Amino acid sequence: MAQRPDPFPQLGLALAIAVAISAIAPYDPKDYAIEIAVPVAGFAALLATRRRFRFTPLSYTMLFCESLLLVVGAHYTHERVPLFDWIRDNIGGARNHYDRFAHFSVGLLLVIPFREVLHRRTALRGGWLNGLSATGVLAFAGFYEITEWWIAVLASPETAEAYLGSQGDPWDAQKDMLMDTLGALSGLALLAARHDRALEDVA
Repeated sequence: MAQRPDPFPQLGLALAIAVAISAIAPYDPKDYAIEIAVPVAGFAALLATRRRFRFTPLSYTMLFCESLLLVVGAHYTHERVPLFDWIRDNIGGARNHYDRFAHFSVGLLLVIPFREVLHRRTALRGGWLNGLSATGVLAFAGFYEITEWWIAVLASPETAEAYLGSQGDPWDAQKDMLMDTLGALSGLALLAARHDRALEDVA
C-alpha cells in the first residue's frame, strides 16, 4: 500500500506562522517565554529525529493540533483565553477552563503518538498496547506537573501564578492529570482503529 503524503513540512510551516503571530504582544511576556518553549522544542525534536522515526500523518496532525493549543495558551496564558472567558461569563463558574480543556487535549492528542512509538518499537499489541499508551500519557502528565512546580519555584511569583494557572484551586494538579487520563482514554476509543489502518502504511 502506498504511503500517504507526508504533512510534516506544511504543518511545520503553519506552526512557525502561529508562533510568530503569538509573539505579537503576548499577555505576559515572561510567561510567554516559558510556555512557547514547549511547542518550539517539541517541533525541533520531531525535526531532529525525523529521519530515524517518521510518524504517520495522523500522529503528525495530532501533534500539530496539540502544539497550536500550547501556542494559544502561551499568548494569552492558560487562564485568560478569551473564548473561555466568554464561556465562563455566559454559562457561569468561577474560572476560565481553557487549562482543563488543554489538559484533556494533551491526552486526546498525544495518546496516538505514544501508541505509535510503542507499536513500532515493541511487540505490544491489543489491550496491552492501549493500556500502556494511556499509562504513558499519565506518566508524562505527572512529570509535566512536577516540572511546572520546579519552574514556578524558579520564576517570579507573578510569572509562577500565570504559568501554573491553578486559579486558586488546591487540587488543580490532580484535576489536570485526571483530564489528561480521560483525554487519553477518549483518544483510544475514537482513534485506535483508524491508527491501526494508518500503521499499515509504515509496516
